[in-house]
Amino acid sequence: MSTNDVLMADAEAHEAGELLVWPWTGILAMTDAAATLAVHAHRLFSGVATTALQEEPKPINHHHCQQHFLLLHFGKSWSGLRDAMSLAAHFAGAGRAEWRRHGDGDGEGTAGGVVFGWAAVESDLLGGGAVARFLRESGAAARSVEDVEKDEAIGAAKLAAVAGEYERREGFLAAKNEEMVKAVRRMAEEISWLQDELKELKDVADSCMPEIMNHGADEENEMLRAALDEIKGEIELCVERIQELKECSRTDQHYSRVEKEEMEAINAKVIQLEKQLEQKEAQESAICLLNTKLQAGENLRMEDYQQLITISKECLEKRCERFQNAYVDLTRRDHLNRDELQETRQEVIKCVESMMIGDCTVIGIKRMGQLDEKPLHYACKRKYRDDNPEEKAARLVSSWQEELKNKSWNPFTTILVDGEEKDVVNEEDPKLTQLRTEYGDSVCNAVKVALRELNEYSPQGRHAVNELWNFREGRKATMAEVVKYIFGQLKTSR
Repeated sequence: MSTNDVLMADAEAHEAGELLVWPWTGILAMTDAAATLAVHAHRLFSGVATTALQEEPKPINHHHCQQHFLLLHFGKSWSGLRDAMSLAAHFAGAGRAEWRRHGDGDGEGTAGGVVFGWAAVESDLLGGGAVARFLRESGAAARSVEDVEKDEAIGAAKLAAVAGEYERREGFLAAKNEEMVKAVRRMAEEISWLQDELKELKDVADSCMPEIMNHGADEENEMLRAALDEIKGEIELCVERIQELKECSRTDQHYSRVEKEEMEAINAKVIQLEKQLEQKEAQESAICLLNTKLQAGENLRMEDYQQLITISKECLEKRCERFQNAYVDLTRRDHLNRDELQETRQEVIKCVESMMIGDCTVIGIKRMGQLDEKPLHYACKRKYRDDNPEEKAARLVSSWQEELKNKSWNPFTTILVDGEEKDVVNEEDPKLTQLRTEYGDSVCNAVKVALRELNEYSPQGRHAVNELWNFREGRKATMAEVVKYIFGQLKTSR
């Protein structure tokens, strides 16, 4: 049966005011011979599920005949609808209307062997017989073809949406799976590389560590034991000192502040020494254990290497700390000594200043940064021989003394000497160049000497500073030279 036939049949059902039973159902009916219905169903619709029903005998043409029904379950598909609609063609003239007339007793007596067939409609669902009860109990409903088409369209849209979502998720999962595969491959490569590195490190450690551990191990142990013995001796002395102080405290409860500080310092020292002793013992125990393993031919584990590295690191840190403390202490002492020496030097300078020392002395006071006037006077005498040279020299000295005090004038340049930066006088300075051109090298050198001394002794203040000087050798005098010279002068004066 074609789709047009189905639509025509549905149209006929609508014209009759009837809806079809859904799922699509066909009904075969006859009186008395139930086996004939099964034969017809098998011949026309082989493989279709069926349900046999019967009703109590009804009087037909004054005869009590039992009615037999065979329901054909065509399902919910369009092919099932076509099969249900084809019953009208297979049983033309023996449809539902004829069966009703036959059941009402209007048919002829020969209708007892006739098989009736039709597609189940709404009136079959709403009736009161066995067929209606079965259809209602099985959940059948009366629907039109348009309703079924709409439901199928909605279902198809949902199915398409589900299929699209499935494809999207499938693509997403495929991409994720590919990423995971790549990540796993990278991790496998990294793990393989790390395993190779670890194996190489273990081989190197197994080959090198025994030599390192054995080399000088006995000497190191002896040094550690000697250090431990020394620390133990210090602790014993400190303990004895503490006991003495404790005994004294029982008799005299009023300690002075100095004694209390000494007691606290001793206690702190004892605690520190005890901690150092514990650390030394732990390190010695660990080293002995590692030596035992190596002598027994065992391979050291990574934890053993880490422990050895930790011990070495602690020893180096302690040694570095001792050196640093010693350096800080030496630096502090050096500063104190320098300050004390400078104070002593200043006192000696005052002492020498108060002494009556002639101009021809070997040791004396020199004003560092003060301009030597002699070269300037000689230059002015040569240049202004007949034009009041003394006055010109006095003006020249005064002007350059003021120029030397000028903090804005900085005729210095920095050079590297033995890897260290050093300030030297800039020979190309315009003022010095002009001075050399007008008065000669001797005057310029005198100014340069004063500049160097000011930069060394008073770079910020730019003023002359007294210094003990050895005039014979042209250098700063040592304290030994000054003291020796002073004693010599005292003996001479007596």
